[in-house]
Amino acid sequence: MRELAILGGGFMGGALAEGLVNGGTAPDDIIVAELLDDRRKDLGQRLGVATTADPARAAAEATTVLVAVKPQDITAVLEAVADHIDATNVVVSICAGITTKAFESALGKVAVIRAMPNTPAAIGAGATAIAPGRFAGSSHLALARSLLEVAGEVVVVAESQMDAVTAVSGSGPAYLFYLAEAMIEAAQTEGLSEQQASALVTQTLVGASRLLAQDAASPSELRARVTSPGGTTQAALESMAAAGVKEAIVAAVGCARQRSEELGS
Repeated sequence: MRELAILGGGFMGGALAEGLVNGGTAPDDIIVAELLDDRRKDLGQRLGVATTADPARAAAEATTVLVAVKPQDITAVLEAVADHIDATNVVVSICAGITTKAFESALGKVAVIRAMPNTPAAIGAGATAIAPGRFAGSSHLALARSLLEVAGEVVVVAESQMDAVTAVSGSGPAYLFYLAEAMIEAAQTEGLSEQQASALVTQTLVGASRLLAQDAASPSELRARVTSPGGTTQAALESMAAAGVKEAIVAAVGCARQRSEELGS
């Protein structure tokens, strides 16, 4: 038996497989089920893991099954693997919006851990929340944590909070990229070249993110340090406040949370 089957070798499933192999997991202990021939071949050749187009075969060969397919594909995948998963297995799902109850209804009394990583997991800098299902205990949570920590920070939450997690950290990188797009466009409007704007904006966001992570001060305190009374930063922040930027962000997160709930239903 292998340690892990990954059902879905797309961006996130492939990133987790790569992180595990780079972190010391033997490639022979992993099998990836992926329908796309080119993607399947790439993962096999690049990582040395076993691959298959058949999710049932992958599930039958492993003790832990990580489900990384699109939410709209989950019903078909669970039907395919149901006869190969039982109470001796642990199932970890990173399918947005899909509840542990949905897995338990399809698979029975199986330990299910619902997880929501984000795309920086591909470089080991992700933020992942995990929540236990009805039949999952502390040992199953510990297993899921060890599996997903190769991708970055892991936080345990109640499943009732997972839609909010999806809206905040799951979708969150896109919010930062959207800000970067806007800042680069603004810099070019003010006379900088595209190359200059991209370099300055990228490093500004990288540096500010590192400072936020490493400094004990709150975001409000860090913002106040940069905001001199009557200065340029204050002028910019007052413009954002007048435009309702903070309210728009809060509303956007709410829309993402609502969509996550809809996907789960």
